Amino acid sequence: MENENRTLNDAKFRELLQKNITHRVSSVSKDLMDFRVNFQQSAQVIIDNVSQILSNVEDEFLEDLRQELSLVESGLRGRLEPEFRARLEAQLRQEIKAEFDERLKDAKQSGSDIATQTLDAKLGTLDAAIREISLQNNQVDILSSYLDKAELFAPRVALFVLKSGNLMGWQARGFDGEFNNASVKALMFSADRENFLLKVAETRVTYLTRTEGRPELLDIVAKFGPLAPDTVCVIPLVVREKPVAVLYADSGLMPNASLNASGLEIITTVVSLTVELSSARAKLGAKQAEPVRALRPEMKVASPAQPVARPAEADTQPAGSGPGVHFAESLPDESHSAQQAAQSEATPLPAPVAPSLQSFAAEPPTAPHAATTAKPVADKASGVGEPDEAEQKLHNDARRFARLLISEIKLYNEQKVQAGRRDKNLYSLLRDDIDKSREMYEKRVSSTVTAKTDYFYDELVRILGDNQVSSLGADCPGPVLLAQ
Repeated sequence: MENENRTLNDAKFRELLQKNITHRVSSVSKDLMDFRVNFQQSAQVIIDNVSQILSNVEDEFLEDLRQELSLVESGLRGRLEPEFRARLEAQLRQEIKAEFDERLKDAKQSGSDIATQTLDAKLGTLDAAIREISLQNNQVDILSSYLDKAELFAPRVALFVLKSGNLMGWQARGFDGEFNNASVKALMFSADRENFLLKVAETRVTYLTRTEGRPELLDIVAKFGPLAPDTVCVIPLVVREKPVAVLYADSGLMPNASLNASGLEIITTVVSLTVELSSARAKLGAKQAEPVRALRPEMKVASPAQPVARPAEADTQPAGSGPGVHFAESLPDESHSAQQAAQSEATPLPAPVAPSLQSFAAEPPTAPHAATTAKPVADKASGVGEPDEAEQKLHNDARRFARLLISEIKLYNEQKVQAGRRDKNLYSLLRDDIDKSREMYEKRVSSTVTAKTDYFYDELVRILGDNQVSSLGADCPGPVLLAQ
């Protein structure tokens, strides 16, 4: 019995002990769970606090670093910027100067080339004018050619001849409107009223001035129209040291129009010499010799017809007019000139003149287009194909007029001409100018000439194309023969 009690007590004791242990373990587990939860919360708080502290430290460190870097940068900039800027400015200045010098050199070269081309064009025009004037053989033709060429150097020109001390209008070029070219024949400036035209004839000194602020000019200039030109030029024509006429030229009605007084003076001098030479030939009863010019490898001698000479008796002058000056006391008469030409048809050809006169009156070589260029002289033995002098004069006039038209195109379009020759499209670049000049040529030139040859095309190739047909371009029309 005692053993059973003991066994029962042991069982109870174990049960109680286990309950107590279980209660204790449960209590410890709960405490551990609470501790764990509290520890995690505390740790998270600590971590958050540390992160915040680190973030604040990082921001402060970065801000301090930025400030330090800014101070360092400012210090470096203060020390290095002047030196760097000086080096940079020196380098830039050197590069800019080199670029400027290069561009200035190119500009000077380009300007020099353009100036040279412009000068060559002006000299070519002047040379053509001089040669054409010198080829004329009587005073009417000389003066007519004189005015034609003077119009190349001034927009408006008029010739007044001296007669009994008065200036009488003869012919004009470039005037239109109420006062036109024909109106000049009605103008006379009397010797009893002083004016700058008569003063130029008396002093034999060229007069060039602007009209602005010169009221003394307006009485004369107003006779040419209600609007005064900007510039006026008057040049005396002196033959054998005697004034026989004055050339009036002005800049026209367009503002800032050009007037080349030097060119006008040069051709006036040539006219004076040509008139004297014409008078001398007439007194000797000789015709003008056929012009000859020195051969150059790329050229061939042209064959212009012989101009008609004036007979010696046609140069008779009134008393006091001076030797060899037919128009000093009377205006040149075109019908009289035609009569002179008819009287001189039977005059034999003279021996060639001196080489200097030949080169002075030489014609330029013709363009190499045998298919389109008429041959002025055929076989004289058979008499076949030889034109009479009147027809030959038409051919010469047509050739000169074509040369004048094409030379004028070249003068005012030098850059386009150079580009057209290079790119072989001259006609495309200058179509308007060429077509207008072609129209003028066909209106003025006799159908006797245009039905046989096209001098306009020949001069187009020779002057614009530099003797190269291909320079005109594929769209350029070929020679045109017109029968009217």
